[in-house]
Amino acid sequence: MQTYSVNLLTAGKYAVKSKKERTRAGVLLALAGAVVGAVNGLFGAGGGMLAVPVLTWVAGLPQKKAHATAIALILPLCAIASVVYAFKGGFDASALPATVAGVVAGSVLGALFLKKISVAALDFLFYGLMLFAGLKMML
Repeated sequence: MQTYSVNLLTAGKYAVKSKKERTRAGVLLALAGAVVGAVNGLFGAGGGMLAVPVLTWVAGLPQKKAHATAIALILPLCAIASVVYAFKGGFDASALPATVAGVVAGSVLGALFLKKISVAALDFLFYGLMLFAGLKMML
């Protein structure tokens, strides 16, 4: 099995060239990462929705890679937030078994679907969902 190492600051379509530009992009990614982590920890979700635009605009990743990378970023965020909430008594464990079963199944289906969907359709669905969520929260 072959493994690949990707540097987000040099892999994307808009990859930066100079050391100064790489440093600037690294700082932007770190600051944006802090915001993504804070949003995910505060609201229990939503960090991935912020991570995708950051990864496409700042790191220059293609849309599908940004979505997949956002999932990889959110996993440790959710694990850390879960531990904090568990110690604070912040969730109801009785809802976990059924919800986890659904989330696991949905995650597998979503990951398989990501490989098949066009970038245009992915953009439409993703930004449509963001718009719907924003409007729903305001009303």
